[in-house]
Amino acid sequence: MQVNRKLSDSDSGQNPSGPHGQEIARLDGKVAELIEAIEQADIEAQLSKHYQKQIADAFERSAATRKKLAPFRELDQENNLSREELLEGLEKLLAENQFDSRINAPKRGGFVQKGVMFILAILLIIVGFAMIIMPAPPSFELFTVYYFNINDGVTIMDLVSLLIIFGGVLLFVLNFNKK
Repeated sequence: MQVNRKLSDSDSGQNPSGPHGQEIARLDGKVAELIEAIEQADIEAQLSKHYQKQIADAFERSAATRKKLAPFRELDQENNLSREELLEGLEKLLAENQFDSRINAPKRGGFVQKGVMFILAILLIIVGFAMIIMPAPPSFELFTVYYFNINDGVTIMDLVSLLIIFGGVLLFVLNFNKK
């Protein structure tokens, strides 16, 4: 069943003039397309709930972004301020509100990046231990720092291996310690 829905400007209550009106008109068009696609699809209840959660999260992120940008819009609306006062107000707002250009970017888990970093950290740890455990040719073991006995001791290669292990452990901890 195909239902043709047309959202007119009088129904939405927005005037399409200006950037905000154009944004609303574009959103109305996309919502109409989404409604039409949902009506035509045969979707399971579980998948429907998943999509509903995604849409609700998008609206929450939009509201949070609007809330974060509200003080800047208020400063912009004050027409009677001099340039110096505007600059001081902007400086104060930027110091109080910590955000960057990624404020509108969708939140991603970075699952692939964390997986690659995890594998890299494990490989570094394994290679470091392998360099310590496996015997190396005498020409590769450059200098012995500490002798346990006449035939064995701690070499520069062992110390480099420990640094590689430390780097792998550090990479592992930093990868999963991010906020």
